[in-house]
Amino acid sequence: MDSKGKIYLLLGKNKWALYIIALCIGVAMGIINPLSSTHLEQNNVGNLWIGIISSSFFFFMSIGSIYLDKKMRNKNIKGIILVGSIVSATACGIFPFVSNLFILLLLMVIMGFGISFNIVGVQTMLQDLTEDYTRGIVSGLYSFFFAIGFVLSSVMGPKLYIFKTWFPFMIPIVTLILCPLIISINFKGKLILPEKPKGNVLKKVTIGLQGAFLYGFTETTLITLYPIFLLHQNYSLSNLGYALAIFVVGSIVGTIPMTYISDRFGRDKTLIIIILISVFTVLGIIVFNSFELRLIFSFLTGIVIGPIYPLSLAVTIQNLSKKEMPSGASLFTFSYGIGSTIGPIISATAMSLFGDGYIFSVCLLIFVLFLFITYVKRGTYYSKPATKI
Repeated sequence: MDSKGKIYLLLGKNKWALYIIALCIGVAMGIINPLSSTHLEQNNVGNLWIGIISSSFFFFMSIGSIYLDKKMRNKNIKGIILVGSIVSATACGIFPFVSNLFILLLLMVIMGFGISFNIVGVQTMLQDLTEDYTRGIVSGLYSFFFAIGFVLSSVMGPKLYIFKTWFPFMIPIVTLILCPLIISINFKGKLILPEKPKGNVLKKVTIGLQGAFLYGFTETTLITLYPIFLLHQNYSLSNLGYALAIFVVGSIVGTIPMTYISDRFGRDKTLIIIILISVFTVLGIIVFNSFELRLIFSFLTGIVIGPIYPLSLAVTIQNLSKKEMPSGASLFTFSYGIGSTIGPIISATAMSLFGDGYIFSVCLLIFVLFLFITYVKRGTYYSKPATKI
């Protein structure tokens, strides 16, 4: 296939528009979750309440995705994304002007619930437009643009917060409202979520859901607790920034090559291999005391953990019919949200009980458990390599 044909497979059928939406959602999430915690801390809210309010975002993202699968069948995806965008954008705009903790919790719940509509809707559309032999790389491009948006807003958000505390919360309003506008311009006619099919979709997507949970658990543990771990190791605040930044850079660098490889050699096998490598890179962060070595292992960890999200998404969808894809996308977002909700809580508990060195102990346990389960069920999990493009 010539280069134009390959480009069309990745960008054609207006898939490029969905990548832009992924960028917009990434920008919104890069503001909402990190900066809401900063805002609460600046207003002298206790750590318990900060944890509850922050975790509610991911928890209700999970609830919203399951609600969408059960209650929104035969509905127009455009309308679902529009409702999700308006609801979450409105809650985000109100958030910095409220001080009552219960209202702040309600607003965070609404944001998580609303954004789940965007994520599930867009992922369903993207996977529906994607040929099976490019599912890995297309999912990788989606995650790549999401990560770029997340990084840009998470870097700029704190600087804008210093300028005006309310100003950065206006950015998600713009990016979320852009989502349904982009879809309306580029996708004409109704896009209906099909009726829920009979049969057990869950059995077909087990390995992908495990990957989504594992990714959510590990990513939020790294982002929320790794800085605390380094602070307790007497590193400076500037060094914390370097460690997190190089992990994110590694994630961005690794996503597209790993997902491209997965389309050629098998997504299930690629997912299992990078999770196996993750065990050793994460151990490197814990074992070595040299900051330079920790930076190297942070980068390597990013390279192998970053692609877990798009690979798990592709693995989740690859064996489903078009009618089953919305259920697959919903279950995937649910698993990711649950992992993101409980990851920091359980890992922080391990640190409190056994010491800072156990920050990633539960993550490693989940990695090993994943590998054990996939080994035991290897005959039913491995997929054939996709056709080369």
